[in-house]
Amino acid sequence: MRVLQRIGPVPAVFLGFWLLLMVGGRSKLLRDPGTFWHTTVGEKVLREGFFTGDPFTFTHAGERWVPHQWLGEVVMAVVHTGAGFDGYVLLAASVLAALFTWLTIRLLRTGLHPVPAILVVLIAFAAGALQFHVRPLLLTMVGMTVVAVALTNYDAGRTSLRRLFWLVPFFVVWTNTHGGMLGGFGTLLLAWLGWSVAKLIGWPTPFSSWRDAGLFLLLAVVCGLTAFANPYGWEIPRAWWLIMSGPKIPQLIEEHKRLDPADLTSWPLFAFTAVYLFVLAGLRERPRVAWLLPMFWLAQSFLRVRHGPLFALVGLVAVADLWPRTRWAAWLAAKRPDLHDPARGHFASPPAAWLIPLVVVFAAVPVFRGWAKFDREKWPVELLPLLKEHEPKTGEPNRMFNSCNLGGFVIYYTPGYKVFLDDRAELFGDEFLARFVEADQDGEAAKAIDAWQREYGRFDFALVTPGSEFAAEFRRRSGEWEPLGESPAAVFFRRRK
Repeated sequence: MRVLQRIGPVPAVFLGFWLLLMVGGRSKLLRDPGTFWHTTVGEKVLREGFFTGDPFTFTHAGERWVPHQWLGEVVMAVVHTGAGFDGYVLLAASVLAALFTWLTIRLLRTGLHPVPAILVVLIAFAAGALQFHVRPLLLTMVGMTVVAVALTNYDAGRTSLRRLFWLVPFFVVWTNTHGGMLGGFGTLLLAWLGWSVAKLIGWPTPFSSWRDAGLFLLLAVVCGLTAFANPYGWEIPRAWWLIMSGPKIPQLIEEHKRLDPADLTSWPLFAFTAVYLFVLAGLRERPRVAWLLPMFWLAQSFLRVRHGPLFALVGLVAVADLWPRTRWAAWLAAKRPDLHDPARGHFASPPAAWLIPLVVVFAAVPVFRGWAKFDREKWPVELLPLLKEHEPKTGEPNRMFNSCNLGGFVIYYTPGYKVFLDDRAELFGDEFLARFVEADQDGEAAKAIDAWQREYGRFDFALVTPGSEFAAEFRRRSGEWEPLGESPAAVFFRRRK
């Protein structure tokens, strides 16, 4: 019993989240089409070095495109080489479990009873769960949490300004892994602006002088300039700009769509919003800037659903710092110390406690071999033998018309085909993607197919979702097209010879 008390709650909390993710995420963590092509890109970088130009499609073949998430993709390729898709599930589950364990411990240290503390964290977990996939975005979730904790600690006087400069090398890694570093940079600028205004109006601020304000601004600018600390220079920030500035992308790419209040999957986000605002409303003092930063990410969550996890994570950091300063905590401490007792929060799990989760993860590698499972409603795994059987060899006709979400699957499993498109919005652009979506929805599939063949050359194969207008059109052209196979996720056609 004493051993357990010394170790603290870290192993138990981690194991709980880890098992939840390993079991619940067995296939759900593998539902993003980018998982496939990110892997192929990482393998290509390891094999050939840094490259430019699209290597996967026949519609944009050779056009300028850079792997702007190359470091994350290389890590994915290394993991895949060693442990396949099982390794992906294990890695994603472990990273997310460690992240939510860290945030749970921060909340428990306030003295809040474990049951309500874990309930709050689970609500935040649910708010972001739809964006939990194997892709470089995971580092942005970690990165935003790290930035939020650093800013909160600085705002509270728990760390010095000079110690924040370790963020610079962290941002260099972040830049080369995922464009979400722009969110981290923007958060630093918002914090600087908020603290500067707070100093002017006499509100709490960590800036003891305007020299501090200047030094923090220097830190933020240097972190922002790391956007150019990459093998491609300005081209990586340019790719981020193309993704974020496309006015139609939120209507076309699922992870970029706007929040729909009528969608039941968005309700956990509203639930966590209520938790955050409730805690904020209970403050007995003027709010600090770090506690208000989640407001920005809440607004961003309404604009793009992929920002939902970032609001949940930054919000959890704020809630843990806010809670002891609220009238709600004071009332519970006086009336219900079983639910909130500040004295109970003075435990500290030693760093060695994290060794136990580490051992669990490494021990799980052989145990969970063969664990990863693809959702057959999402991916045409039943068609793989047929796809491989008809995969073109060098010099053979290889143009495959495909649904957008299936492009990455083909790129990874059967690279002999050249695909029509995939979900790289920065390569295809608004107009191309919009034209594709509209043709599938507005009964214009026949005209679009003919126009695209005139523009890009005759299609040799087609892999499209069963209920799409494109699938119906290829069926209507039975004199030209032969259906080779069908699964819940796709129909595979070949042009008749």
